[in-house]
Amino acid sequence: MALEISALAGMRHHDYVSTNTPQPTGRPNARLGQTMADLARSIAVVLAAIGVIMVIIHRESPDPVREVSISAPLMLANMQATFPIEVPQNQAGYRLTSARFKGIPTPVWHLGYVTPNNDYVQLEQSATESTQFLKSQLVGTKKVGTVKINGLTWTIYDGQDQDALVRLAKGVTTAVSGTAPLDELKRVATSLATQKQTQLL
Repeated sequence: MALEISALAGMRHHDYVSTNTPQPTGRPNARLGQTMADLARSIAVVLAAIGVIMVIIHRESPDPVREVSISAPLMLANMQATFPIEVPQNQAGYRLTSARFKGIPTPVWHLGYVTPNNDYVQLEQSATESTQFLKSQLVGTKKVGTVKINGLTWTIYDGQDQDALVRLAKGVTTAVSGTAPLDELKRVATSLATQKQTQLL
């Protein structure tokens, strides 16, 4: 009898352990669903952050070109200069970035422009027939010839980084120089005219 009870007890213990093994129910696991939802939300947050970063990176940079007005420098030059002040006319897309008149020791009229192709063009005028004041404009260049523009002779200076056109006439030296192509410098030189008003670049 004791053996039978022991055996039965053993069987009941075995049955008890085996019936507690998890069995598939066919119903969705609520915890798994919650985990997947959290993962989806995390991915959405990461993608949104990446999108914001991409927008910031690809946003157009502010234009570094700072334009200036010609009005005050032109008025001063016309009042103090002993030579006719000239200004390029009708240069579409040119942006004036520097304008000044310096009267001491040598009077010099200066205009600087950024072209539509982001080249630089400048005009320099002075009441002298010496090109000493043009050192920075002529550095690294050499004379390669002359060209007639509006009936006046301009000397062509060719350089690796910039070119220049220089005109000596009636005691005044005028130079058009810059990184723009020589043909563009010629066009600017052709457009020069005495400017008393301020309704242009």
